[in-house]
Amino acid sequence: MIPTSIDGTDITGATIDGTDVQEITVDGDVVFSFSTGVTGAYDITKLTFDTSISTESGTPRSIAWNNDGSRLYQVEGSGTIFQSTVSTPFDITSASVDTSIGTQDSTPIGIAWNNDGSRLYEVGFQSDKIYQYTVSTPFDITSASFSTSINTQDDIPSDIGWNDDGSRLYEVGLDSNKIYQYTVSTPFDITSASFSTSINTQDSSPRGIAWNDDGSLLHEVGQGSDKIYQYTVSTPFDITSASFSTSINTQDSGSEDIAWNDDGSRLYEIGNGSDKIYQYTL
Repeated sequence: MIPTSIDGTDITGATIDGTDVQEITVDGDVVFSFSTGVTGAYDITKLTFDTSISTESGTPRSIAWNNDGSRLYQVEGSGTIFQSTVSTPFDITSASVDTSIGTQDSTPIGIAWNNDGSRLYEVGFQSDKIYQYTVSTPFDITSASFSTSINTQDDIPSDIGWNDDGSRLYEVGLDSNKIYQYTVSTPFDITSASFSTSINTQDSSPRGIAWNDDGSLLHEVGQGSDKIYQYTVSTPFDITSASFSTSINTQDSGSEDIAWNDDGSRLYEIGNGSDKIYQYTL
């Protein structure tokens, strides 16, 4: 039965706004409100270690998800990307590897997707390049076809990432301990990427980065101090406005990469110290 009143107020024909805090209004007055967001989302200080699974190889390097958490991806350092089917979305304990492909670089170190799964990106430690694949079946690596590549800024790249609309590309550099920001004129096309600026990392051995959904928080993982670092970003997705705020210890002694689920309620860490993927929950 659909309610027609709240605390005696007639809500027939009421409207609900489209933000994370939903408000039911009648004649311009708020009569009821509730939050649809995750309290503390993307805040590493709110995380609790939950569980872990073994990686597919002894040289895990990077981790990524598709949009709905039904597929998990692992990069193996000697040249393989593994794809897992995940029966319970974003729960690593329900992940089962179903296929794999070889990489363009003989020593791949990181991967990333565009927003709709039509493009896959790989960064290579051996060649110092970022590779772009066209993916005919979204988020299915078996349909990925290599298309082009560009040189990295750093002599020892360790990870890559995107902003939400593909207008900015990020590279983590282990040689100079920097995060590099590119401006991308054609969204998600690396051939239109132009280096713009860089900042120093918090860790002396940076390995991976991840953004929250709106670009207000940037996260870095490093092996120098075995920590995950959180930056507050005043201008969304602009690393020059990033200010370090806090950090937590990693689960693994050789953490290589991190990733978030779709709403910031779970964080994932992949490490080669124990060859595991770790799952944190808010």
